[in-house]
Amino acid sequence: MNIYYTQEKIGLLTYHHTTNFGSLLQTYALYRTVIGMGYSCEIVDYRNIDVEKREFSKKIYECNSLREAKNLLQYGKYKKKKAKGFSAFIQHNFNVSPIVFFKHNISGANCRYDRFLVGSDLVWDFSINGHDTTYMLDFVEDGKGKIAFASSVGKIWNKEDIDEVQMLLNRFDAIGVREKAIENELNKILARKVDFVCDPTMLLTSAEWEKMACERMIKEEYVLCYMSNDGHTMYRDANYGKKHHMPVYLISHDWVPDSMMPGRPYKVEEFLSMIRYADTVFTASYHGMLFSLYFNKNFYYYNRGWSERMRSLAFCLDLMEREKWSIEKDGVQIDYSSVNLKINELRSFSIDKLASYLEKRVEE
Repeated sequence: MNIYYTQEKIGLLTYHHTTNFGSLLQTYALYRTVIGMGYSCEIVDYRNIDVEKREFSKKIYECNSLREAKNLLQYGKYKKKKAKGFSAFIQHNFNVSPIVFFKHNISGANCRYDRFLVGSDLVWDFSINGHDTTYMLDFVEDGKGKIAFASSVGKIWNKEDIDEVQMLLNRFDAIGVREKAIENELNKILARKVDFVCDPTMLLTSAEWEKMACERMIKEEYVLCYMSNDGHTMYRDANYGKKHHMPVYLISHDWVPDSMMPGRPYKVEEFLSMIRYADTVFTASYHGMLFSLYFNKNFYYYNRGWSERMRSLAFCLDLMEREKWSIEKDGVQIDYSSVNLKINELRSFSIDKLASYLEKRVEE
């Protein structure tokens, strides 16, 4: 991989202002990789109102019911502590634009950056961001570079949105997406080739993530749950822990079932540690699945909402049988010698793709 040093400044646009571990870690990995390639990169401090409401706790006067207010009073302190941990991580690890951008002033970012890189996560999912085409770089001037790396949709766009999507994405210089279904869909409607690449967290090695994790937080052997699927069947299956004489911890800064212990990591390092040292992981989180893979954990994944992102990854790594626990699967080991080889191949391919996206304009 060639390293280029250029005076051009790249603006990275993604869901960075968040209380979601996966969102923050994919931002960190992509930002660090771009910097490591020798480019000047800065996080565009863009705030989407719908994402803000989704990620951060309400004020007590914003609660719509007594139950909601009670929940906030009981668990709000945990969420506030987590938000502070995220804020400290961002301040310590990122260069962030001194200007906070919103929809009404984002066009001003054209004066600050030469190129724009849209990062991963569900940045093209209109159901999450309120149909915000800022993440499709609608505000970027024609003469500036436009790149997407590992962008995700979550749910295929409605028919009435396709024309707009096609028009905006055809303005990009290069596009890499993290799901095969999106790659196939966009290759049908766009005038340029779209690539399938890894989630940005995979750009870093397992050793790098292990180094970031803090010391073991739970001394005994344990089973870990992270998020849940519709109907909470994952919680039922996690009784696996009792069968194997291990307590079950649930990563949650909210309510936790009586059958589980609360796991409340407030920092990225603590979140990584909880996955790294778990005996078995049950996860309905895409990034929970990814970090289980990086740490070579015994794990089972459960889909919630749109299923393509987890199944696409499982298919790529030949791990389809890890979807949902069953008696028949209990005790079946994952062949990590094979899985790690596939991860390394996808990582190398994706790093090369990202490098080619960024080098193109330098060469011109």
